[in-house]
Amino acid sequence: MSRNARIWPNPASLNRPGEAFLCARCGLTVPGEAPGTNQRNHCPHCLCSLHVDVAVGDRRSLCAGIMDPISLWVRDDREVALLHRCRRCGFIRSNRIAGDDDRVALRELSQLMQAAGEDL
Repeated sequence: MSRNARIWPNPASLNRPGEAFLCARCGLTVPGEAPGTNQRNHCPHCLCSLHVDVAVGDRRSLCAGIMDPISLWVRDDREVALLHRCRRCGFIRSNRIAGDDDRVALRELSQLMQAAGEDL
């Protein structure tokens, strides 16, 4: 198999909403439940996600790429969300911040955004 060959996930092997999972980036065991959100979709430690959904919660995406946090977004209702971009296909999705997300990681992401804004 070539280095660039993709291994497509078996949808049955992906966690269902509410189930714990291992973070594909940092290896942390992530609980399926998260304070402040109905759908756990990223690691509270490194803030990375996995591109497994076409529509939120359906686990139908064949990409399965790691999604890196690239920005924070304040929605119209003043709720703060993470923006994730898939390393494999470039897809961008917003995800609600959970109550147990690492505040230091969120602050570092915010500081990176501020520094980038000053350079533009």
